[in-house]
Amino acid sequence: MMYKLKQLSIGAGKVYNSIRKTGVKNTLLTIKGRFDAKYSTNIKISQEETDLMNGVYKNLNDLILDKKLKGLVVITSAMEFEEVYNQRTINLAKYYSENDYAVLYVVWQWQSSEKLEKSYQNVYENIYQVPLFPFIATVQALGALQFKGENSFFVTFPAKAFLNMFQIFHQMGYKVVYDIMDEWEEFYKVGHAPWYNKKVEEEITKQAGLVFAVSKPLSEKFNYIREDIYVVGNGFSEKLSGEKDIALKTPAEDGRIHTGYFGHLTDSWLDWDILIEMIKEDKFFIHLIGYGIPERLEKELKTYENVRYYGKVHPSELSAHVKKWHVGLIPFKKSALSQAVDPIKIYEYLYFGLPTVSSGIPHIGAYPHVTHADHSAEFKAAVEKAYQQLMADEVKNADLEAFLAKSTWEKRFEFIEDKLLD
Repeated sequence: MMYKLKQLSIGAGKVYNSIRKTGVKNTLLTIKGRFDAKYSTNIKISQEETDLMNGVYKNLNDLILDKKLKGLVVITSAMEFEEVYNQRTINLAKYYSENDYAVLYVVWQWQSSEKLEKSYQNVYENIYQVPLFPFIATVQALGALQFKGENSFFVTFPAKAFLNMFQIFHQMGYKVVYDIMDEWEEFYKVGHAPWYNKKVEEEITKQAGLVFAVSKPLSEKFNYIREDIYVVGNGFSEKLSGEKDIALKTPAEDGRIHTGYFGHLTDSWLDWDILIEMIKEDKFFIHLIGYGIPERLEKELKTYENVRYYGKVHPSELSAHVKKWHVGLIPFKKSALSQAVDPIKIYEYLYFGLPTVSSGIPHIGAYPHVTHADHSAEFKAAVEKAYQQLMADEVKNADLEAFLAKSTWEKRFEFIEDKLLD
């Protein structure tokens, strides 16, 4: 799943006119300049917002003292807290809340007028959600809270707004963490993440007390700044995913190989050429779940009988679809962007029992039951082979079980917590 942060969420007409007059690069630089100015630490908010933030700080202070919690963890996020969503920041917040910490969950805003549904609410045990602008304006009030503990500030995307607060958090004695979740520079280059600034990310990487990255390519990218970047991949939650090993292991009624993909369907990184080549062969049936599909491709899909596009599906309903699939698909274009990702969906696929074929992400080819393919013909052949092994009951699960046991969110975040407590 892709975050709203990666999307160019500003007026399309204004962007189009600017691109026509000044070009894509200058347009992105203009947008970024406006964001940098808007997210300074010199933000004014209403008295009502100030009172609401002070109320949250008091509640957190009382919560920590009354329940004798270990401390406060501040986590930035691009999306509001949704308990059932299998996203890294949400699961990180839940992990800390369930391990005796209070959590202040700070959600991105594009503008101060943007309203978030769950602002100032206790969204989960020990977790309060607040919007970005009021948080920036009142952040120094955290220093006046009475509790002493193991306090941390997690930056999960390298926006200048957070770099501006590093000195404040350092002075308050917080451990500052940068968790590199994506190849933000490459997202910026393909027209997403207009707030991105390479120098800002370099400074965040340099100034953070601890840095983690979801993949080895991402950790290696910043080796010229520091070599102590720990690789902590994404993961899965058995509680969220539901029933295990449910993939279809018998022939489908139509005799086809049923394959599926869920996630973002943009052609910025999804290799639609591979998918269309598969769809052209009647032996395959393709199930597609997600959002962001280009209009021209959505129209083209309607001309084929062996593909179905479902649109967005609630996470709790994914397993009902996967039960009808033999093989999972992750067909990404080969690029600097794709090679650095560690897609959450791969852990979900494997938990569901789906042998998976991927492209564009070489490092996940080393995961059990995952085959990496470099081109369309190789991709289709790998899907057929995975299906044949499934039908012949030749899929060995011993390595998979060991891999999954180490890939839960709990195991991932235990490692992070241990490093913070060292």
